[in-house]
Amino acid sequence: MPLATRQATARFVDVEPLAEEGRAGAWLGFRPERSRLGVDRIEDYADLGPGLTVPAVFGLGKVIRLLRAARIAPPRDPVELVGRGDLAAKWLERALGTEVRLELRPRTSLCLVVWTEEGVETIRDVEDVLEDERTILVRRLRGHPPVSFDRARVLRRRTEREAWHEVLDIERA
Repeated sequence: MPLATRQATARFVDVEPLAEEGRAGAWLGFRPERSRLGVDRIEDYADLGPGLTVPAVFGLGKVIRLLRAARIAPPRDPVELVGRGDLAAKWLERALGTEVRLELRPRTSLCLVVWTEEGVETIRDVEDVLEDERTILVRRLRGHPPVSFDRARVLRRRTEREAWHEVLDIERA
């Protein structure tokens, strides 16, 4: 069953390079125009490595599509941007203000915050929470192992929901 996507016209308003040990890329910021998405800003991340991996190729594609939408010729050898979030951000700064059409997929992630006698624990990627008289079992997504709590030791708990829009495609508006 295909997941629902939405089209939105937005303006490319911000780029921030990311250079951490073992990661390189750029945060991309868009401001929706005439949109009923219910958000003032859409953020996306263009992963650029550190090496030539599948996520880096997808991130490189985002950078090139944004440059083309702004009618800026990409570097002669775009692979030189892999592992260089700072260089990609410099190229993308020239594209700021460009109006683009984004293909978006609404995404949601659940998180469970549990206060116990030992402290506070945050469990991300929650699929389901099962309870019986003695135990709280948290099943998780993407192959993460389940987490179990002795119910008598749980003082408080709260479920949090994070919602965002995943950018699937970028075109000139």
